[in-house]
Amino acid sequence: MRFRDRREAGERLALRLRPLRGDRAVVLGLSEGGLVVAAEIADVLGAPLDILLTARIEAAGPPPVLLGAVGEGGLVVWDHGAIRRFDISADELTRLADQARGSLAGQVAVYRRDVAPVPIAGRTVVLADDGAATGTTAHTAIRVLRARQARRIVLAVPVAQAPVLDRLAREVDQFVCLRPMPWLHAVRNSYRKFPAVADTDALELLHREPRLPTEIPR
Repeated sequence: MRFRDRREAGERLALRLRPLRGDRAVVLGLSEGGLVVAAEIADVLGAPLDILLTARIEAAGPPPVLLGAVGEGGLVVWDHGAIRRFDISADELTRLADQARGSLAGQVAVYRRDVAPVPIAGRTVVLADDGAATGTTAHTAIRVLRARQARRIVLAVPVAQAPVLDRLAREVDQFVCLRPMPWLHAVRNSYRKFPAVADTDALELLHREPRLPTEIPR
C-alpha cells in the first residue's frame, strides 16, 4: 500500500504526534518535499513551521564521504571519525567547508529573504521528511539540531529503510515511522503522486497563515 501523496503522509504522521500538542514544539521540514509533510503536522500540533537549511561537507567519492555539515548562522559540525579515517588534510577541509557554505548561502538567499528562522534552542523539534532511504541527510540535520541546542528531537518520516531507521533512532529522543521497510530503493516508490516541490511552492507554505489545530478525519 502506498501513500496518496505527501499531504496524506503528513496527516497520518500528525495523528501519531498529537501527544506533542502543548509542548511548544517546532516543526521543521528537512527538504522541500519534507516541508509538505511538516506543514500537515504543524497544523495539527498548532506549532510553528520552518525549513531546516543545511549543506553537507563531503569529499568526492564514489561514493561521496560525509565529513560534516554547515548550518545557518555559520555553524559547522564535523565528523571527526570520518576525517581521521579518510585522512583529510586541513587545507582540504577548509576548501570543502567553503564550498558547502556557498551552497548554503544560495539556500539562505532564497528562503530567508522574508522568513526568519524559528528559534529552536531549548524546544522540542519535530524533524519531518517524506522518507529516509539512506538516512544521510537526516543524520546531518540531527547533528546540526543538537549543536543548535534543541531540547528534544523527534524524527517523523512516513517510510524508511529499517536498518537506516534503527541507526537514526539511536540519535534522536523519539522517532515515528509509519512504514519501516526491509529494503527501500527510492522514497518515491512509496507514493502514488510524488511531484517535485519547487522553491516557490515551499515558500508559499512558509508564508501561509497558520491554521487552527485540526483533528485528522479517521
